[in-house]
Amino acid sequence: MTGRPASPALTVALPAALSLLAGVTDVTSWLLLGGFFSAHVTGNLVVIAADVVSGRAPGIAALLAIPVFVVTAATATVVSRRLVLRGASARTVTTTLLGAQAALLVSAAALSFVTRASQDPTRPLAVVIGLCAVCAMATQNAFLHLVPPKAASTAVMTGNLVAGTIALVDLAVSRGASDSARARWLDAWPLLAGFVGGCLIGAAGAVAFSDRAALTPALLSCILFTVVVSTHSTSDSRIRTTDRLSKEGLS
Repeated sequence: MTGRPASPALTVALPAALSLLAGVTDVTSWLLLGGFFSAHVTGNLVVIAADVVSGRAPGIAALLAIPVFVVTAATATVVSRRLVLRGASARTVTTTLLGAQAALLVSAAALSFVTRASQDPTRPLAVVIGLCAVCAMATQNAFLHLVPPKAASTAVMTGNLVAGTIALVDLAVSRGASDSARARWLDAWPLLAGFVGGCLIGAAGAVAFSDRAALTPALLSCILFTVVVSTHSTSDSRIRTTDRLSKEGLS
């Protein structure tokens, strides 16, 4: 979406941070809402199938997760495309989508103070909490497919695990001489580490905050958004300074 080369922060650090956030959010919703995937939304198909076979009625949140995810991702795409048509940069799209992600997770956290979702995950407010998290993760995934040069997978780790394993095998066979394998490993391991770390943080947050555990992903998303905005502001300032110096013949 921009003519400037993608920065390392956009291609490596940010996807890893988003992977961590996805892990936190998924574990939180699973523990808070009795087995509900907010990041790995297709996992809810397994939950629904298991419920049907066991003679249980599938949860409303699980039934709505995929349709809500699709609608949110489509909405994020439309908004992003319109911003670009109006001349917005990738930085603007990034802050818009990550800001929306943070707002949705903050909404889920705020609602967790109104109801005890773990006591009855079928309560309307509990369902809304889960779907706010789904919308946040849909927005995150839309961002990853719309802005960075490569679409990283932050919610489903199977592909990253396979890619990392193959890269390690190729590195071992080539005795570290394969640049391609090294690049693939460097793409995979930050996402894996981020997600695993996020799962641990999410579990710790659930123990610490119980029904208020949605505070953990909300807080982390706000921190991430603040860092992204400040990083982009600093980057823009440096770019403007460099451009000005170039025009003045001083660089």
